[in-house]
Amino acid sequence: MTREVVELKVEPLLRIAHGAHSVEVAPSAGGRIVRFTTDDARGAHEWLVPITAQSWPCDAWPKGGCYPLVPFSNRVRDAHFPAPDGARIELTTFPGMTHALHGFGQYAAWSVERHDADCIEMRHVHREGEHGWPWAYEAIQTIQVTADGARLSMRVINRSSQPMPAGFGFHPYFAAQEADLDATTLWRHEAEIAVGQSDEKPPRHHAKEDEGYTRYMSGWNRRATLRYVDDEGDDDGDGRTLTLIADGPLDHVVVHCPAGAAYLCVEPVSHVSDGFNLHAQGVPGTSVAVIAPGSEIAASLAMATDARPHPTRAADAA
Repeated sequence: MTREVVELKVEPLLRIAHGAHSVEVAPSAGGRIVRFTTDDARGAHEWLVPITAQSWPCDAWPKGGCYPLVPFSNRVRDAHFPAPDGARIELTTFPGMTHALHGFGQYAAWSVERHDADCIEMRHVHREGEHGWPWAYEAIQTIQVTADGARLSMRVINRSSQPMPAGFGFHPYFAAQEADLDATTLWRHEAEIAVGQSDEKPPRHHAKEDEGYTRYMSGWNRRATLRYVDDEGDDDGDGRTLTLIADGPLDHVVVHCPAGAAYLCVEPVSHVSDGFNLHAQGVPGTSVAVIAPGSEIAASLAMATDARPHPTRAADAA
């Protein structure tokens, strides 16, 4: 089944801030962050690749910012999978796409439930049967700017009368040069669709490479350290660092670096690529959740910066 391609628009763009940190959010364009900036004693710094486009077709999004993954992350092979009751679920895809990709949240307009100086809460409501997904659900995303940086939280609530398989996570495009994280399991994949656990040990260090790669990992300790070149563009050890701290059922992490790309994705997610099909096949460790009617799952991701306050601001605070 083919989905309609609609245009997503950044406006209205909402801004939240705390101290040196600010985040810009486009609720109508998939509830995504388009910018995360720190302006401190070392100047202004972009942690994410900023989105500068004002609109785009929903199936060809700009590779920047950060968007929510819900009610599944990554790919569903051939856009179908068996439901918990054995029924075959057929998902819609965009023209030219074989696999269902990244859920429905990043293609939808999210309603703004709350907008304070340092916090935005948004809601995405999915009706039963829409896009071939037979369950009704709500996703509530909260984005908060803190003294340390930013914190993203999401809740997914099953509003249908039947148990719902689900997954979720966050898909940030970092402007970082490299990342370090510890994980226990590396997954084999074919064209970015996981097929099973590998005997190889996951690498700890992940850097931008000309050839590019995608790595699916699980059993990570939910922490990652990202390193950036300095503000003059030199990789001389004086660049900034960003620490990611995930919680809840975000048991998996994807590190994605396309060939020649200007970004490095480190995506905390709750299940492996094509997890629904692998889970149905009895493959262990997929971490696919099944939510009972009226129940929910929730998780958050903190992005802690190494910001240094402006001397004048520090003096004023003293």
